[in-house]
Amino acid sequence: LHGRGRGLAVAVAAAWCAAAAVGLRAPVAARGGGGRAKPTTALRMVAEGVPIDELGLTSSLRPIVEVLHAVPDDKQRYNQILAVSARLAPMPEELKTASNKVPGCLSTVFVHATMEDGKVFFTGDSDGILTKGLVTLLVQGLSGHSPEEIDAVRPEFIKYAGLSASLTPGRNSGFLNMLKTMKKQAHAAAAGTIDRPMHTAMSLKLEQLKPAVLELVDESHKHAGHAGNDSKGGESHFSLTIVADCFEGLSLVQRHKLIYALLAQEMAEIHALSISAKTPAEAAA
Repeated sequence: LHGRGRGLAVAVAAAWCAAAAVGLRAPVAARGGGGRAKPTTALRMVAEGVPIDELGLTSSLRPIVEVLHAVPDDKQRYNQILAVSARLAPMPEELKTASNKVPGCLSTVFVHATMEDGKVFFTGDSDGILTKGLVTLLVQGLSGHSPEEIDAVRPEFIKYAGLSASLTPGRNSGFLNMLKTMKKQAHAAAAGTIDRPMHTAMSLKLEQLKPAVLELVDESHKHAGHAGNDSKGGESHFSLTIVADCFEGLSLVQRHKLIYALLAQEMAEIHALSISAKTPAEAAA
C-alpha cells in the first residue's frame, strides 16, 4: 500500500486496537484464489464514500463503528455483537426500574446515567444476549463524554456500522430507542434531574403501580422566578407519562386521583404535576 491506502490501513489497525477494549476483534478478511486476501476491509471505507466525519461520533464510539464497518459479512458482525455482551459491567438491581427501562425493545433493556465532572457515564443491562451486546457498544461508546457530544451522535451511524443489515427491523428500532433514551438521560443527568430527592421519591412511589413506561420529567427550570418555584430543592414542576395495567377500567379522573393519593406527601411540597396516564392498549393505539 502507498500514500492514502497505507495511511488508511494504519488508521483502521489503530481502530481495531481501540475497539479491542470493548471486545471487538479484527475481522477475518475474505480470501480469493491462491489464498491471498481480497483488499476489501481497510480500503472499503473510502470506496463506499460514507461521510463518517459527519456522523458526530464520540472519540470512544468512532473506533467501534469503524471496526464493525470493516467486518466483511453480516454473520461475522452479528457474532461480534454477541461476543461483546460478556464485557458489560453488572448493573445494580436497584437501578432496573421502569424509569430506566428503554421503551420499544423486543428484549427488556435498562440504562442509567450519572454525571461526573461534566461527563456522563452509563450503566445498562438486557435479558437478551444480542441486545446486551448492543447495550455494551453504546455504554462503551458514549460514556465519558459530555451531553453535547452524546447528543451530536447521529442515528445514521447504525447504517455505516453495518448494524442495520445485521439486525432485524425490530432490533434496529430497539437500538435506536436505546440511543434516544441515553441522549435523554444524558441531558437529565446534566440538568440534575437524576437522583434529586423529590424526583427520586416520586419515582419510587410510582414504581408501586408496576408501570410498563414511567417518564417523570422535572420542568422546574421552565418556571424559574415564577410563583411556586420555591419548593424543596427547586423541584417544583413535573410532567408525568405513565403506562400501567392498573389503569384498566378507571376513568381519567380516577387515574389522576390514584396518582395524587400515592404522591400525597410530595404533592404538598411541589407546585404542579401534569399527568398522562394510559393503559398499554391505549398507549399502543
